[in-house]
Amino acid sequence: MKKGEKVLSFVKFEKELESAYRERLAAVKRPEETKEVFIEFVIKFLSRVNPAITKDHSDQIIFEPESEDGYRLSLQLEQILGKEVLTKSDLPAILKRMALSAAHRRKSLLSNTERTDLFRLQERPDQR
Repeated sequence: MKKGEKVLSFVKFEKELESAYRERLAAVKRPEETKEVFIEFVIKFLSRVNPAITKDHSDQIIFEPESEDGYRLSLQLEQILGKEVLTKSDLPAILKRMALSAAHRRKSLLSNTERTDLFRLQERPDQR
């Protein structure tokens, strides 16, 4: 984008969902649940950006916690959103922030699970 070029902003929608999203992520107990929460809230967010996007599009949002952006959208979903929204707005940055929050929570849960498993391995039956 060039300096002075107008940018579409969806921060208002992000702020409306932000606290509920963080609460739901904090309540997650298993690493695989972070994907479900991420997709649920991305759908809520995208449906505010474009009402044509519904829960039916859930399978077109891919949570990729190991990737740089943390997510990927299907080509069909990108077409529904439109090139302008994807290139001249803050939407990709918002989705990236959401994905990175979910990836961080997932990583935290995984490390806690590994510590618990390690503790269980070290525990011997005669010490109970």
